Amino acid sequence: MDKKSISIREREYILDCFLILIVLQIARIIIKNVLLSVLSFTAINLNIANIISIMIVGISVFMFLRGSSLFNPAGNRLTEMANKYDNKKIRIILFIITLISLILTVVFKTEYIFYELIVMCLATIVVPLYEELLFRKYLWNYVNSFVENQKTTWVVITIMSVLFILGYWDIVNQNLQIVGSDKFAVDVIFTNMKLGVLMSAITGFMKYKYKDIYLCIFLHIIISCVFL
Repeated sequence: MDKKSISIREREYILDCFLILIVLQIARIIIKNVLLSVLSFTAINLNIANIISIMIVGISVFMFLRGSSLFNPAGNRLTEMANKYDNKKIRIILFIITLISLILTVVFKTEYIFYELIVMCLATIVVPLYEELLFRKYLWNYVNSFVENQKTTWVVITIMSVLFILGYWDIVNQNLQIVGSDKFAVDVIFTNMKLGVLMSAITGFMKYKYKDIYLCIFLHIIISCVFL
């Protein structure tokens, strides 16, 4: 194989990742619309459908990627086992902060209204788990198998995860419509993308430095609680 062929193949991993992300968003939207077709279109049902569709897509794709040596290499599984001991203290600290953040969010930001609790569950638990496992675990491993420098992986995954936010247009737009908000979806999406840059940079750094997906998940939840 000549150098040109190798160079082309090395760039194809980016296209592979974008294709996966597009398919996931399309699948999520289809599942959500199927659920809404049998439910009355209310704010609560909309976000329950959002949660269920993300969970179905997430569980399905993670079960598939888990068996791939490119997305979940054996060496990475050994690293994860070692992290149980190497990062034990920081895991405990961030876990406690995560629990406190979730409790404070429920108390001060939801007013115990069921709709607000559902939105909080979506924004601070379901989406962080889904995105961190997708980007900082499986896609990180995949991209890292094609590049020599993990800083490059960090940058590539950060860009992808920020662009992925565009795929949530339907969630934002439908929630704004159903609550009668005068905000524009494009403004909310743009604000979320700016937050996504911060979020991805921080969680990416944790993955780069500690190679621990749990730390990434905890930090994503904490930041989501702060900016909810």
